[in-house]
Order: sequence, then C-alpha cells, then structure tokens
Amino acid sequence: MDDFDFLLDQIRGSVKIATGCTEPVAIALNCAIARKNTPGEIKSVAISMDMGLLKNAMFVGIPGVSGRGIKLCAALGIVGGNPDDAMDVLSKIKPEHEKAAEALLPRITVSPREDMSELYIETILTTDAAETRVITYKNHDHIAGIEHPPYGVFKPEFNHEAERLKTFTLARLKQFADEVDLEKISFLEEGVAINRNIAARGMEMGFGKSLSTLNKNLLWGDSLIPHVQTLTGAASFARMTGVQLPVMIATGSGNQGITIFLTVAAAAEKLGTSREQLIRGLAMAMGVNLFAKAYLGTLAPICSCGVASGLGASVGIVYILKGDITQMMGAVRSMIGGITGMICDGAKEGCANKVAISAATASMSAMTAVSDFSISQGDGILAEDIHDVFRNMEYLSKTGMGNTNKAILEIMSQRA
Repeated sequence: MDDFDFLLDQIRGSVKIATGCTEPVAIALNCAIARKNTPGEIKSVAISMDMGLLKNAMFVGIPGVSGRGIKLCAALGIVGGNPDDAMDVLSKIKPEHEKAAEALLPRITVSPREDMSELYIETILTTDAAETRVITYKNHDHIAGIEHPPYGVFKPEFNHEAERLKTFTLARLKQFADEVDLEKISFLEEGVAINRNIAARGMEMGFGKSLSTLNKNLLWGDSLIPHVQTLTGAASFARMTGVQLPVMIATGSGNQGITIFLTVAAAAEKLGTSREQLIRGLAMAMGVNLFAKAYLGTLAPICSCGVASGLGASVGIVYILKGDITQMMGAVRSMIGGITGMICDGAKEGCANKVAISAATASMSAMTAVSDFSISQGDGILAEDIHDVFRNMEYLSKTGMGNTNKAILEIMSQRA
C-alpha cells in the first residue's frame, strides 16, 4: 500500500460516529460483547483498564441516563447495548435501562491496570453457565480477544501503523491534501454537519448560553476566535453532559473530532473558503492529528485536544489560507510551545473549556503563522524539525509525566 492509500485508510479508520464520551462507550461495547458471548444468569463482572481510560470514564455523563460511573457504563452495555452498533452502542439506551443496570452494580468490580500504558479494557463475565474474557486494546473499538477459560497471557501488539505514520512529513501530508481525489475525502463533510448539530444543542445549555450572554453584552465579538470558542465549547459541553446525539470522532475522541471539524469549518466559513478547500483543509488537519497521535498514543496525560487535534486544526487553517510549509511549521511551534502543559484530568463538562481554548489557540496560531510570526524553534521543548518536536513531546508525556495519571486518579478517587 503506497503512502497516500495508507493515509487515506488511516483517516477513514479514525473518523467514526459515536454517541457519548468514547471511554464509557468503549467500556459498554466491551461488556456488551462479553454478554453476547456468555449465556446464563450473571454472577460477576470483573473489569480492569488502563489508568487513562479509567480516569476519563469516572465522572463523565452517559447518554440516555441520569447516573454516572464506570460500573453503570458496564451495566448499561450488558442490559441495553447492541455490540453490532460498535461506537454507537449507547445510542439506543433508554431511562428504563438504568433501573435494570443498577440491579447489576453489586456484581461488578473495577480495578486499574498500572502495567498497561496503552488503552486497555479487560472484562471477565461469569454466569452460572459459562465465562468469557473480552479484551479491548489500543483503540476504543478494537477487540483484541474474545476468549473462554483457560486464558493465556495477553501480549500487546506492535503498532505498525503508528511507526509508519512517524515517517511522514508536513510536506508529504500537504501533498496528500493537495492531490488526493476529492471524492475519496468528501466523507469528511459529514463530520462538520454532525458536530454542528450537537453544537446547536449545546448553545441551549450552560456553557453555550454563557458565551452567548457575553456576546449580547458586547464583551464577546463574532470574529473567528470567539466564534470557534463558542461553537466548539458548546458542542463539547453537550457531549460531556451526556446529550444523546452523535458526534463524529477523530482518533477515538469526540472532543478531538469537535476540535478539528468545527474549528476548520468555522474558519472556512469566516474566510469564504470553497467547499473543496474546506475538505482538503480537513484532510490536512486529520493527517497532522494522526501524525501527532502516533507519538502520543491513544490516551495521554496531556490534553490531546490541544497538541493533536488543535494542532491539526491550526495547520488545516493555514492550509485553507494557502500557507506554505514554513508557515505550517510556525503554527506547529506556536501550538506546541503555547498549550502543551494543559493536562487531561478526566472527561467531564470542564473539557468544554479546554476544547474552546484549543480551538481559539489553533485559530490564533494559524493567523499569526501566515503573517510570518510564530514561537521560536529554540523555545522550551521546541525544535527545528517536526519529528524532533513530537519526540520531545512524547518524552515529556510518557517519561516526564509518567505518574500524572496515577496522581490525578488518586485525587479523583478521594472525591468519589
């Protein structure tokens, strides 16, 4: 498979529809598959997961119900989830499923897996007739195993796709965005429409309403930066609250999908960009997002809405402004040198603020880059070459912040 076919395949695979925050969705899907493969009356459900996923699923809203929590996510997948719906497994959950799910809660246990640095969920569902182990690994919907006793030792897979993505350059990504057949990437338009829909719902809720009030009081304008903050923040708030509307996700995250699709689309709208330039700009943004995530991994202690999807959106805006590679690299430096320190402290309504900050910084970094200004390559963790920038960010995230998820979980657990 040549580079362009590979990248197109990676973009297609990373863009999916999901209802609800993808961590509860991943848990519900895993448990729904376990239930489908295990007949009989349930006796116990033992779930273990990496600390990043556990952190993100602990307090976030769940579509269709009023309650929250990891055990409830699992129970809803068992009593009302259809595994054939994949990342949309929670789209048909009704309030009546919550009562049935609550009855299962005493039989469910949850524990962290400190030995797993990649996304990992393991469920062992035991009934009076059988037992099944289901493992999700690396991606939210990648089922790495459906097994019955005796169980072997799980061996993590080598991530060949990530290693190949690391060989790309900004110039190669731009060449792809320039030359790929438009019809092959036109599916990206659907992401704009879907994510605008949940943003409209979010404008009726707390965060969106507050930003609208700022605008009415003349404290907030309708130029690009406040516009993208309002649009993306409202969409994220609605999703984190548990609104039962779909989102087009990117690299396993609804907030990352919101950041890319709505930031680039809002810029295209304000700038009067053509449909083709918007679609190609989205393809450029998706490529950069995948490039960054190849280094960071699926879940990281750093907020990927800033340093992956926000970064992608910023370069995507430079692209629709017909900027060159030097200006794209300027946007990269301004993003990484500006908001890399924003931590991921679990999925919740407050993520709307982080998404809004990322979208605003992406817009500002793009606009200043095309005006030939950016943070210096000698600042902090920055470097001249984009691979060195990403390697520095990877080292900071995986080595320098190695205990961050554990510390955040300890704080969150005290509150729980």
